[in-house]
Amino acid sequence: MKRILLINPSFTGIYGNFAPAAKVGVLWPPMGLAYLASNIKGDYDIKILDLEINSNLEEMVKSFKPDFVGVSFTTPLYNQAMELFGKIKIINPDIWTIAGGPHPTTLPESVISNKNVDTVIVGEGEVAINIFLKKPKKGVLKREPLIKNLDTLNFPARDLLENEKYLFSVPKKGIVPLTSFMSSRGCPFLCTFCSQHLMFGRRMRYRSTKNCIDEIKEIKEKYKISHLSMLDDTLGLDKKRTYELCDAIIKEKLDITFEGYTRVNVITKELLEKLKAAGLNRLSFGVESGNQEILNAIKKGINLEQIKKAYELTDAAGIETRMSIIFGLPFETEKTIKKTIKFMKSLKCKQAYVNIGTPFPGTEFYENAKSGYGGLKLLTEDWKEYRRWGNAVINVNSLKAKDLIKWQRRALLEYYLRPKQIYYNLKRAGFEAAFKNGISFLKSFVK
Repeated sequence: MKRILLINPSFTGIYGNFAPAAKVGVLWPPMGLAYLASNIKGDYDIKILDLEINSNLEEMVKSFKPDFVGVSFTTPLYNQAMELFGKIKIINPDIWTIAGGPHPTTLPESVISNKNVDTVIVGEGEVAINIFLKKPKKGVLKREPLIKNLDTLNFPARDLLENEKYLFSVPKKGIVPLTSFMSSRGCPFLCTFCSQHLMFGRRMRYRSTKNCIDEIKEIKEKYKISHLSMLDDTLGLDKKRTYELCDAIIKEKLDITFEGYTRVNVITKELLEKLKAAGLNRLSFGVESGNQEILNAIKKGINLEQIKKAYELTDAAGIETRMSIIFGLPFETEKTIKKTIKFMKSLKCKQAYVNIGTPFPGTEFYENAKSGYGGLKLLTEDWKEYRRWGNAVINVNSLKAKDLIKWQRRALLEYYLRPKQIYYNLKRAGFEAAFKNGISFLKSFVK
């Protein structure tokens, strides 16, 4: 029997000083690898190693003795992935190494040029990995068509994950186990900074309601997990389909909570009521900027009034809200950053993630940075520097990289150190969660 080891690199290092906060705020299971593992056809012994929670790479490789090792990684993790491939080849040069994920999909020729990488899989991996395993071939594999019917996929192999180690602070529930859940793939929108379409395309593909319900039942009954992080890019985009899924969750009395991401121009009072009745307790919006010129430049397709209304409706529905902000987009200046911070604090929002604009390869933002659009200047193509937290690889207009880093820290402190935010975060998920999250926040700001 052939053995396959799938590796998820440790990710919190790319958050720099903010790693302690990332450890408690974005520690989600590697569902892409779990999908890959469950959909490999044939007689294989498969293991998943998430280096974020288990760092014993050498021990695992030596004891498991895999024939194939696959590593999935994003651009900031490129250097770490190359180091992993090097270590694997030192342990056993005969192990067949496979690279996949967003970065290899975007720059496959660059990845395959590394002597320790044998094969690069481009795009969705579930079909491609089986074609490869039938007849292993070195080099960059031809990209396979996107999977039309997502119901044909087996549920993710959560039995290969250390589920008890993925914990999250959930409003009114405390610190509980969570798992990720995908009910659709694809995103039809054109945001210039996003690379999701490179993996999953712009056409929406949905799982059937029955298929989703069957998996949720498995999660509840087999794994005893009742909080889900929805991976869909735009929750509620197809309202008819969303209502059907929510109604089924309610009818089946699944008693779950979940959180997800969506756009402010998707939100309606009726949608929020239906989602909350099904268990939604936190919703994240991509706000990006408090300046309309910048929103237009990144092709966000929303306006400031839509943002304000979405937060008012969601807050009124009793759903915790979160926003994602990006400093360093085209036409950014110190004045626009100050305006965005003021806008952030004016919204009825409970939590904020403030990122530094990072032009990942394959995105329109990357081309903008190279061409100087909106005052952008790309400083390096050293991928390990492409981190959105505590680091910057661009200047924009009068703002230097160091200025963007300073404003990121300042914005987070201004936002979270307001009395109403402190009070809310102390009570939102109980004392244990407040203590744990508070300590990680403080560690992130003390060098």
